Amino acid sequence: MFAIWYAVMAIPLLVVAGAGLDMMRAVQLRSELQSAADAAALAGAIVYTSDSASTAAQATAQRYMADSMTRVPYGSSVTYAAMPKSGSASVNSVVVTAQATLKNSLMALMTKATAVGVVSEARTAGYKLNFSLSSFASNAADANSIYWYVVPSDNSVPPASALNLLFSNTGGSTSKDISAIIGTGQKIGFALKNVTGGVTGYGKNSYGAAQGSSHFFYSHLTPPSSAAYGLQLFNCSLQTTITGKTAGINNGSCALALAPPTNGTVNCSQSAGKTITYYWNDMGGPTDDRDYNDAVFNVSCPASGGGSGSTASNSVVLIR
Repeated sequence: MFAIWYAVMAIPLLVVAGAGLDMMRAVQLRSELQSAADAAALAGAIVYTSDSASTAAQATAQRYMADSMTRVPYGSSVTYAAMPKSGSASVNSVVVTAQATLKNSLMALMTKATAVGVVSEARTAGYKLNFSLSSFASNAADANSIYWYVVPSDNSVPPASALNLLFSNTGGSTSKDISAIIGTGQKIGFALKNVTGGVTGYGKNSYGAAQGSSHFFYSHLTPPSSAAYGLQLFNCSLQTTITGKTAGINNGSCALALAPPTNGTVNCSQSAGKTITYYWNDMGGPTDDRDYNDAVFNVSCPASGGGSGSTASNSVVLIR
């Protein structure tokens, strides 16, 4: 009788013990896969210093996973993928996913297999760029808005989707002190959107723009107004200064458009520790007063540091 009772009780005990072994195998594999995916994502992110490096970043992550699978238990049954993610207004990252299905032993009485999956994402730590708009000024009858954007690699005009609003004199933003993480290899530019008579109507401006028409100036162009008014031989829209410099703003005049404005774009590896003040003239009004007070703001790069304020070009972080 005791032997019969023992045999009956042994069955669920064996099932539980087998299930425990199956779960331990799944937990071990998940841990191994997570470590491999983390290493692969970090390796890919290190080489993802610009949008043009996405293929190299993906190939690097794939190689790391392939090498890791030769040492991971059940590695031959694992499928994986590496996907570069371009951060149009931020930084680039690499996402690595891995999946496997483990056949169960005694736990097969309840379920034939256990699915195991992991995901990891790493990005370049980049720089923390600070925008201070507490000094934003606008004495304009025109509506003016300031945006920041990543300068396209071919120096073309960025698409509207790449523009990030900083401030507007018509109440289009909520904060005057803003920060953003940018990639270490990225150049940041600024766009002024000008709407003729957007605050107080006065008809056409001195450049022939109709009441209510919109015009975009881009700080990386030569001159910044060339996309707004076609052929422009002079820069009448933007001047900049470095905080602490004695050189002031030359009101009432325009500079010959031989090159982009000094510090028209920001790359923190070249401008570490600097604060740049931007002075915009919206070229509006019945006559262009060229007073460079239609949008004024400061942009600061960190002097040094790690993580979100890093100046280390190969610094990367796991974000999931």
